[in-house]
Amino acid sequence: MKSYLKFLSRNKLYAAIQALGLVVSLAFVIVIACYTWQQLAITRDAPDHKRIYALTGGGEYLSAWPGELAAVQDRIPDIEAAARINSRATSVVFNGLRVPGNPGVLEVDPEFFGFLPQTFVSGNAEVLRDRSQVLLGESFARRISPDGDPVGKSIVIRQDTCVIGGIIRTPERSLLRESDIYRLFSEPDARSATEFIIPLDLILVRLRQGADHQSVRTLVDTVVTREFADMYKVNKPQRRMTVPFRELYFQKGENVLKRGNETLIYVLLAVGILLLLSALFNYINLSVALAGKRAKEMAIRATLGESRDRIRGRYILESVLFVAACLVLALGLAKALEPVFNRFLAGDVGLEVSFSLPYLAAYVLMAVLLGVVSGLIPAWMTARYHPVAVIKGEQRRQTKTLFSKVFIVIQNVITVALISLALVMELQYRHLMDMPLGADVEGLYFISSGTVGKDALAAKPYVDAIGQSEGFPGQGHMAFTSTIDGQRVYVGVLQCDETAFDLFGFEIVQDFNAPRGEAVWFTESAARLYALDAQEPKLPEVFNMLVGEYPVGGIIKDYAVKGPAEVEGNQVGLVAVDKLVGHASVVVRLNRLDAEVRAELKEIGRQESLRLTGEEEYASQYGYIPELIEQGMEQTRNLVSLIELFMLLSTLVSLLGLVAMSAYYAGMQTRDIAVRKVFGGTVSSETRRSVREYLVLVAIAILIGVPVAVFLAERYLRQFWYRIDGYGWVFVVAALIALLISFLAVLWQTLRAARTNPATELKKE
Repeated sequence: MKSYLKFLSRNKLYAAIQALGLVVSLAFVIVIACYTWQQLAITRDAPDHKRIYALTGGGEYLSAWPGELAAVQDRIPDIEAAARINSRATSVVFNGLRVPGNPGVLEVDPEFFGFLPQTFVSGNAEVLRDRSQVLLGESFARRISPDGDPVGKSIVIRQDTCVIGGIIRTPERSLLRESDIYRLFSEPDARSATEFIIPLDLILVRLRQGADHQSVRTLVDTVVTREFADMYKVNKPQRRMTVPFRELYFQKGENVLKRGNETLIYVLLAVGILLLLSALFNYINLSVALAGKRAKEMAIRATLGESRDRIRGRYILESVLFVAACLVLALGLAKALEPVFNRFLAGDVGLEVSFSLPYLAAYVLMAVLLGVVSGLIPAWMTARYHPVAVIKGEQRRQTKTLFSKVFIVIQNVITVALISLALVMELQYRHLMDMPLGADVEGLYFISSGTVGKDALAAKPYVDAIGQSEGFPGQGHMAFTSTIDGQRVYVGVLQCDETAFDLFGFEIVQDFNAPRGEAVWFTESAARLYALDAQEPKLPEVFNMLVGEYPVGGIIKDYAVKGPAEVEGNQVGLVAVDKLVGHASVVVRLNRLDAEVRAELKEIGRQESLRLTGEEEYASQYGYIPELIEQGMEQTRNLVSLIELFMLLSTLVSLLGLVAMSAYYAGMQTRDIAVRKVFGGTVSSETRRSVREYLVLVAIAILIGVPVAVFLAERYLRQFWYRIDGYGWVFVVAALIALLISFLAVLWQTLRAARTNPATELKKE
């Protein structure tokens, strides 16, 4: 080991490049590995998670109709247990004072705690068998009673007076979102049990041990579809009615469960693997090159009786120790990067670079595996030479660069692929930001949750017009999904008054001359989908349940039902125009929007929020509509930024490797260059000769890397309905960048060797 440390001290440049590449790469790989494992493991903490399913109501989103549970429990004996879960926000009074805002109330069956276990600070699940008692979430309990224990005291939930029977602590990495209040599930009335538009948040069922899961799921589909035929008549043919518990974290829709981004996880995982491979190839490449410098030492050891197996083992052990030292530094860097990544990822379950025993064992295993893999090839390269040949100096003439060339090619393949992918993602992001909305939102300011009434704004000099609207183009609003002619369709319904309709500037294609103040306007896509008869326009029955029995006002140009990041195929929109009252959200046409106006609008929202709810920031969303749409792209922007960061890291590792390898081979070829210069070679000719060798390798990497990049780009773009085309030039740019990086990396070292005085070099022989 002492000889190895002395060797590293004599080759500081190579050792520094190896260490830097490994430390940085391993730090990011650790971050990605921890994040991926923690995201995928969140559903595994529940007991019997393999036997748990959620009833979905047949839609894409996680919800179910209230009557489904009784229907399947009565007919399917393999269902061992079940629990209904529903959330709502309501007014709460404690100690005679209204709690600011509308706290969240989670209504559950007592069996719920067998599916998503919680920690009981006080009380137990039996408390909820009495609807007059409730449990409080720990953070909510501290908020309403910071100076004492609220258990046993009364609390008024809407108009019901209940007794606080206990306090629950939700584990930080639980699948369940923490709620303020937990209460016994109340049976729905007859109307909501059959109404199409009032689903529950979640129904969980657990199958009996040994049950045939596929048969039970098929039976659930049959029973629910038959029992709720009227409700599902616009949704046939049905999708699956059950979702395995392990998939709930990645299910669409807002609900009581936390949500993860499956696409983000697998993109990060793929990029992390590429980054690790790039760093390993760089390390192995340098190790193979430097093995020649230690060949004489190993030959002397062999001459003195040390076996070849022991020499190989020495190389592998040194490699393991070097990687382990780099991993220790990488863990410190990864921990420092943890808050940065959490800002980028912005999910319900953040990243934690853990140092618990299982994680430490995984880190040790990683160091051993990477060290062994990295040390095998240099060990084999050194042990294959005969000791006598090495001592005579013949090994230098026998040195081959095949492995190094292969690794340089592979490393540049990764670089080309990552540069291409980063450029494609950046272009797609900008393409989404430029997506036409089919409406005019410039100059419009939106204030949601009804925190600001029209009267508070009417007299302002910067306000030209005020309308009311539950949402805006480019923001998901009231919607449902249906299956028409075998196609799943997302139908968004924008509800607004006549003023807001005019403010949004929808382009009218056909006007049926219905009263403008009470009518439903179809987009062109919706009119085609529902075969709207322009001669006798009639609202399809399914919309009567959503917007009432209104006449059809006409047909407008298609508009963006969702934001750019959520655009999928088969989305159609309708606009229901009526006289909104109460706390409908406000759309304001501004004639200016400077810092003063922004500050005043924010203060108006704050004051109105205090007046209506007692909470300052109750407005769930308000701001300049183009900026709100851009905010919806934050997750996509973060993903693009992460990929660009990994691209830069991979390029840096590749650059460091090329600098080190060119320095090594320039030193190896200095004598040959000197001889050729004696016989007429010039600095220019020798530089061209050496640089050309590397550029040929990069050209081969480009030929391999571009098809790989095309495949990755197509896979990434497949998730977007509104996506870029004609982006082939991106791969040309990526190839040119790789060529330029390689050229600059090797030019400096090659020039140094080519400019060496031949007489000085030949005197050494």
